[in-house]
Amino acid sequence: MAWVLVRPPGDFILFFLSFLCLIINGVGNPSPQYVSKPYFGDETEGVVVQQGEVAFFNCHVHNLANQTVSWMRQQDGYPIYIGKEKFINDDRFELISNKIGEYRLRLKFSKAEDAGKFECQVSTNPMISKIFSLTVVVPSVSVNGDTEKHVMSGSPVHLECTISNCIKKPTYVFWYRSGARLVEEANGRVQVRTKSAGDSTAVSILSIEPVRKDDEGDYTCRPSSGGEATVRLHVVMGEILPRKQHDKTSSANTLPSIQIFTTGCLLLLVHLLQRRNF
Repeated sequence: MAWVLVRPPGDFILFFLSFLCLIINGVGNPSPQYVSKPYFGDETEGVVVQQGEVAFFNCHVHNLANQTVSWMRQQDGYPIYIGKEKFINDDRFELISNKIGEYRLRLKFSKAEDAGKFECQVSTNPMISKIFSLTVVVPSVSVNGDTEKHVMSGSPVHLECTISNCIKKPTYVFWYRSGARLVEEANGRVQVRTKSAGDSTAVSILSIEPVRKDDEGDYTCRPSSGGEATVRLHVVMGEILPRKQHDKTSSANTLPSIQIFTTGCLLLLVHLLQRRNF
């Protein structure tokens, strides 16, 4: 008996393949990749950055086909990008689209006023969108100690600036004297060192050794995260006594004067008594 192979009709093959897909992915619950309309990926919608740092909004659209993806700023409804065409006049915004369906929005040098909602839209009918919420953390800046500092010429001086409420250590901390940015000197006389001082605090130390008369002025600490703090430096030529020591010296100088006055009064009283007896 001879066997004859009969090729099944094309409709049967398509039916069989469709049935197989349903079995693999669950009957009645096909995975999104078999849905023809566009849909969003599972990217994080909450974005938290420190002021001055870069914020990324990752919008990935599957099954985009010939639809257009746009980025909008929700607080004023202003378009940032429609497709790959930029509409906002702000160089800090940039669209990164290296892969199919990837529409990643980058915001450089974030500011406190940038906080808010950003919307990734797809031009379907009806339109679908995904909203991202941006939180910008602004650290506080302060100088350690008094806002005015007196030092003697030739001695070392260390000015400290504390940046608190940080997500991470600032990328940089610049110091300025009377508005001009300080640059570390090759001989090591002027140095800037920034270090972490806990989970949410950083400290920047400006060291000048030895200090000179022309180093006088207002010193301002400005981290990349924004904000600033200022301390005024006075350089004194020659020796200067601390205030407590000065008070003790003044008291010591006053005491002999009182003793001399008291002795003089006693001698005068004795002299008057002797004259009275005569």
